[in-house]
Amino acid sequence: MNEYHTIGDVSRIAGIPKDLLRMWERRYGYPKPARDNNGDRLYSNEELDKLIAIRQLQEQGKRPGKLMALDLPKLRSMMKSPGLELDGEQMIALFQSDDPLALRGWLHGQLVTNGLRAFIHKVLAPATRMVGDAWAAGRIQIHQEHLYTELVTSLVRQALVEVYREEGSPRVMLTTMQGEMHGLGLLMVEVLLRSAGADVIAFGTDMPLSDIIQASQNHRIDVIGLSFSGHFRRDEAGAMLTGLRERIDANVQIWVGGAAFEADATLPPGVRLIDSLYQLEQVLAGFQHRQI
Repeated sequence: MNEYHTIGDVSRIAGIPKDLLRMWERRYGYPKPARDNNGDRLYSNEELDKLIAIRQLQEQGKRPGKLMALDLPKLRSMMKSPGLELDGEQMIALFQSDDPLALRGWLHGQLVTNGLRAFIHKVLAPATRMVGDAWAAGRIQIHQEHLYTELVTSLVRQALVEVYREEGSPRVMLTTMQGEMHGLGLLMVEVLLRSAGADVIAFGTDMPLSDIIQASQNHRIDVIGLSFSGHFRRDEAGAMLTGLRERIDANVQIWVGGAAFEADATLPPGVRLIDSLYQLEQVLAGFQHRQI
């Protein structure tokens, strides 16, 4: 594995513009890249990992100058409880008003203000949890939850056109197993994977095991990404994952996430639990620079 990365590699994987990397170097004295024979910057794996963490914390409102002096374990510990600010009562009031134009306008405004990637982290992920909690508490109806899902899906799909990538790495298949109909989590994952340079093939929800296996072979998949909502029985999910792992090539990775699994859940050997969207980006970055 190559131990160093060009400024272009770091910019693509970490999502930090090249000019901003150079400015941080001048202003804060970090990063401190080595130079090749042509004088071009070379960044170590450790610097790349730290820059990814700094970028994520910066999007949570932290000042980059204060982050540069911290080591990677400290930075990662700060990411475990992202400081997301969202006016939940304002959003729930829009649901209760049964005004789809107003709800769409609010969501679109959040998307434009934050940008697609930050919209996923700062707005969509916490909003979706709030919607689920509000439905469980009887504050909104199922038709209002469905409207939210459709509006979000439409907005994000339109925005995704601008970040569509071909021949990226890794090639990731996204779907859910048979019986799992919830797909909003997959959409959030797709945005983050595409934004970071992955080649994503989305198959929707409720896919039979045999079709998952066949599709992964036909499309030469590197990673199968699966989502399980809190409505899915954990023991059934475990049995399905065991069967999938046994029937696909050992080189194909399986990444699993969703509310069905706690952060410390035990999964079948060869299946990796991704317990947050930030961890997803870390795992993806690790996969990518192992391939360089």
